[in-house]
Amino acid sequence: MSRILFDARWIMPVSSPPIENGRLVIENGRIVSIDRAAGRDRSAIDLGDAIVLPGLVNAHTHLELTACRGRVPYRGSFVDWIEQLTIINPHNGPDDLLEKSIGEGFKQSITAGVTTLADIGAGPYVLRQWSRAPINTVGFLEVLGVGPMLCNDHLRSFGKVTELFQSIADVDSGENLKRVGISPHAPYSTDISIYREAVHFVGQTGRHICTHLAETREELQFLSDGTGPLRDLLERFGLWDGSFEPPGCSPVEYVRQLGLLEHDPLLVHVNYVDDKDLGLLAEHQCSIAFCPRSQRYFEHEPHRYREMLARGINVCIGTDSLASNDSLSVLDELRFLRSQDQKISNRQLLEMGTIAGAGALKSDGQIGTLESGKKADLAVVPLNNPATTDPVDDLLTGESVSSSVYVSGKRIYPN
Repeated sequence: MSRILFDARWIMPVSSPPIENGRLVIENGRIVSIDRAAGRDRSAIDLGDAIVLPGLVNAHTHLELTACRGRVPYRGSFVDWIEQLTIINPHNGPDDLLEKSIGEGFKQSITAGVTTLADIGAGPYVLRQWSRAPINTVGFLEVLGVGPMLCNDHLRSFGKVTELFQSIADVDSGENLKRVGISPHAPYSTDISIYREAVHFVGQTGRHICTHLAETREELQFLSDGTGPLRDLLERFGLWDGSFEPPGCSPVEYVRQLGLLEHDPLLVHVNYVDDKDLGLLAEHQCSIAFCPRSQRYFEHEPHRYREMLARGINVCIGTDSLASNDSLSVLDELRFLRSQDQKISNRQLLEMGTIAGAGALKSDGQIGTLESGKKADLAVVPLNNPATTDPVDDLLTGESVSSSVYVSGKRIYPN
């Protein structure tokens, strides 16, 4: 039986208050107990003046775009940004470049203390990278298609994606949680028939579903009357054939009508919603992947995440891709929110980066908190002020980065 003891100045279970001079006991990759250290034990690994917390959960990213960092400046138009990103997307290059980009994304995530992430991608090479990753990975195979692309046999067509699912075992890949779900991209890029097929697919298979939703004001306009910059974009890409019938409602109401909200979806961004939308999200137990620094990058209006939390909506944290962010660090996201919002509590912020993400990925029985029986997935962050009596505040207002990361009790960084 493999038994490991960790001692640290602070152990932060998240589900209960931090423990000063704590001891974490692990057996066979699972947490056995957490308590104050009762005297010195020579067999314990002393992590010193550090915080031990659950591995952080990144609920939304696109690792295939890691190579795009700093290459797509935003100049006030989301549509123009999409056009520029399309030109340099690694999917346009050789497969080894794409796989290298994904691998680098995993590496950067791990060094940032992330032990679980949700990644959106397409193609067999993406599946290979997900299966090889040393951390828990929920991959979403992306589907899309509008106009002339609706029935074409392209990489993200519904037919191609469902073919890939036939070769996937629904993961019990060793010690790490591995699952694959499906992600209709967004209402402006994905025909209503594909959304319906995806909803039917998850209803039949029980797999998880994710979609980008209510990301921009332009999306609201497009669904309202079929006009605006997104319509113009489709026309420039040769994807507009007049077959789209605008539903004349909000994005949230649109996916409700399609039945997507019945399947505990992970909805990404949700930057533009009204009170009726919030009511629907709360009623259907949706999870929202909020990407704070990406939202700032695109100069969106203030997000209503605090109102969502007040209504009991599960709001978790995503980084989005490095095409619109500076790092893949959930801790950086939490620190950014802490600096911008003095009304939200430190505890709520910490939960958004851990247990909320675990719940959104249907893994809260395994990860997200440090509790007996859960996986020993840990991030170790040195204290900025060793004399602090408030380690959560130290974590969220300091500048320390992860010094070591463990998955199932095994150190994966540094390796």
